[in-house]
Amino acid sequence: MYYRILFCILNEYKLYIVIHITKFQLIVAMQPLPWLLLAAAVVGLEGCARQADVSTPAPPPVVEEVLTADVAGRQENAWSSGARIDWGHVAPGGSNSASNRGTTSITTSGSSGNSGSRGTSGSGGTSGSGGNSGSVSGITPQPVSRSELRDLSEELFRLDVNAVGSLVTLAPQGRTSSASDVDNAPNKLFASVSPRAFSGPTYERLLALLDHYEATVTVAERDTPQERQEQNAFLDAIMSTSIMARTQDFLRAKGFISGSLKDTLREIWFTPYSRSRRTVGSSGFEHVFVGETKSGEVSGFHNWINFYRQEQLGKLDYFGHMRTVDLGEQADIILLKFKWEDETKPFGSMFVGTSPELDMALFTVCFYARPGLNCPIELAGNRLNIKTYQQTYRGHQYIGTAFPNI
Repeated sequence: MYYRILFCILNEYKLYIVIHITKFQLIVAMQPLPWLLLAAAVVGLEGCARQADVSTPAPPPVVEEVLTADVAGRQENAWSSGARIDWGHVAPGGSNSASNRGTTSITTSGSSGNSGSRGTSGSGGTSGSGGNSGSVSGITPQPVSRSELRDLSEELFRLDVNAVGSLVTLAPQGRTSSASDVDNAPNKLFASVSPRAFSGPTYERLLALLDHYEATVTVAERDTPQERQEQNAFLDAIMSTSIMARTQDFLRAKGFISGSLKDTLREIWFTPYSRSRRTVGSSGFEHVFVGETKSGEVSGFHNWINFYRQEQLGKLDYFGHMRTVDLGEQADIILLKFKWEDETKPFGSMFVGTSPELDMALFTVCFYARPGLNCPIELAGNRLNIKTYQQTYRGHQYIGTAFPNI
C-alpha cells in the first residue's frame, strides 16, 4: 500500500525523479525530500490510499448452462462402439488448414456447420444451404427434437412407394466379425432380385451414375458434361417423389435450407473434394452410394443397389454379417463384412430394398439435424440411428459419409 501511496504522490506533485541504473545497483534520487515526507503525511491517505484500499471486485458467478432435452439428445452416444463406426471416412492426419492446401477434414461436432450462405465448388450448386449452424443467411436453424426426427423418418418410410424389399431375397448365411479372416458366407448375399426392382425411374437414373467413378480416392475424378447431365436427371427423378417434397418442406421450415432442395442435394452430395494427397477424387455421393478404396480398405459403400450390381459382376465377395434388422416386407438393414476391388471392408452397414430417394432423404436430414452424432430415426416401429459426418473442403461442408448405425 505504501508503495502505491508514494507513487501516486510523486505523480500528483510532479516531483523530479532521477533514476540511474547500473549493472549492480539502482539509485533513486528524489528532490525535494522534505516535501515528499510532508505530502505523504497530509494527503497520502485521503487520495492515493483510497485507491490502494479499494477491494478488487469479485468476478461474476459462473452460470451453469442447463441443457434442454433436445441438446442432451444431441450429446448422447456421440461416439458409438468401434464395431459400429465406419472409420473409412477419416481424413488424412496433420494440419487442418484445408482452405490453404486444398485438403479436407471431418467435422464431428454437433454444433459445427457453415456460417452464412455459400456457393459451390466444382459441380455448380447454388447458395442457401449449409451445415447445422446458420445454414440460411440471416436465419438461425430451429432445434429438431428426437421425436420430430422419429416422426419424420417414419413418415418418409411410409411414403416410400418405390421400395422393393418384397422383390429382394437375402441370404445372410454365417455370422462374422471385423477381425475374422474366415469367409463365413460361401454364397452371395443376394439370393434373388426381381428385374422389376430396378425398373423405376429413380433406380434407372441411379444405375446410370454408377459407372462414372474411380474407386481409389487418390485418382482424380473427371467431371464431364455427360456426368453432370446424368446427375441432373437423377436429381429431377428423386425430386418428383413425395419423399423429397416432404423433406424439402421440413428442411425449409427448420431453417436449414432456402430455395430448392435439388440445388442443395447437388451441392452437398455431388461437389467433388479431396480425401487424400490433395487429389480431388471423392464426393459424398461416390463415398456412400458407390464406394471407394483408401489406405488398403474399402471406404464408404453404403448402398445396396451397387452392392448387388458388384456382386453380380463378380467383383464383390460377401464374407458374412454381424447383425440384421427386419423392417417388414419393405426393407431390411444389415451390418456386414465383404471384399471389393481386392480390398476388405471389415464392417459396414446399408439399407436393403429402400429406394434411392429414401436413403438420400434420411441421410440429408441427419446431415443437417445431427452432424457427427447419432441421429435418432424410426422405421416400421424400429428405433435406430443414422450416423453422418461432414467433410470440410475449402471452407465448405459436404456429405462425408452416411450410414445406418445398427
